[in-house]
Amino acid sequence: MTTHYFSPGPATLPAAVRDLVKLELLDTFGFGVSVMEISHRSKQYEKLNEETLKLAQDVFEVPSSHKLLITPFGAQQHFSLLIHHLSRPGDTLAYTETGVWAHLATVDAKASQRKVEVVYDGAPALNSLGNQAQWNIPENAKYLHLTVNNTVEGTEYSSLEFPGKVPLVLDMTSALASRRDIPWDRTHLIYASAQKNFGIAGCSIVIIKNEIFEQARETAKQNLLGNALNYCSIFDAKSALNTPPVFPIFVTNRYLHWMKSVGGIETMEQWAKERARLIYSEIDDAFYKGHAVAEHRSRHNFVFKLQTPELDALFVAEAQKEGIFEIKGYRTLGGVRASMYNGISLESAQYFAHFMRAFKAKHG
Repeated sequence: MTTHYFSPGPATLPAAVRDLVKLELLDTFGFGVSVMEISHRSKQYEKLNEETLKLAQDVFEVPSSHKLLITPFGAQQHFSLLIHHLSRPGDTLAYTETGVWAHLATVDAKASQRKVEVVYDGAPALNSLGNQAQWNIPENAKYLHLTVNNTVEGTEYSSLEFPGKVPLVLDMTSALASRRDIPWDRTHLIYASAQKNFGIAGCSIVIIKNEIFEQARETAKQNLLGNALNYCSIFDAKSALNTPPVFPIFVTNRYLHWMKSVGGIETMEQWAKERARLIYSEIDDAFYKGHAVAEHRSRHNFVFKLQTPELDALFVAEAQKEGIFEIKGYRTLGGVRASMYNGISLESAQYFAHFMRAFKAKHG
């Protein structure tokens, strides 16, 4: 039986990427040495690293107005690090509270001796991203921080055009590499862990606007941030300031090659929309109850419940018998959550939609 694994992250890799990694793992460079063993100062790894950076810039469609680097951190480390690159104590920052990870980012900001304005708080329901036209964003805010896709709650901004002129900082951990509508002129910084849409756990991408790059370097120093944590120092060292996470970067390289071979972000975006169409066409049936309001539904995380907690549990149990795994809802919400990032094939999405129809026919 084929396994259909809908984990919210680490997420399923494309079959072609997983097969290639397996094939190359023990002899990555053609002379009997694995990428897990080779020196990060070797010419072989330096070539791989340089290629990965260029591929990422290309595949993510990052314009020349922005710099891209790879870090060994996860998104939660960036919650704090970005603050120390883009602001000083006493500065005003704007945040939205739209889910678990948006909340944790806000908590770090509030602990940083900054004035934090929460311009939208979706609690307690956390099923909507609000009416952006009603947000009161302070004009003196150093940036507006947004979690583009909320994986727990299954919400996502349908548009990244926001009111005002305050610079944007975007957590795109579960959105980068799947949508093309980034407002680059206004975006000062993007960060995204790899394990959702373009790799495995262990590294992340940071994208910084050129015009604030040197200012960010000095701000980080003034905030007494160590050199190894300074985005600019990492960029200067071509993302190899110290020993980088070589295996996750290798997997990202192969993932980016695969994405480019099938049409890049344009294809990823089309597939994401098609997967969402398949699943929401079933959720919109009265038998299932989606968590997010229709206009703010995620194209990656499908969160819903059935009529009773007992039916929720039965749905998860019967799904496992059919080879469908990792769909139990987050502990704070319950219900069901199926996550489908770039590595999930349309066939797997179709299989899950078919199971939803069959389950309804049997238990509805």
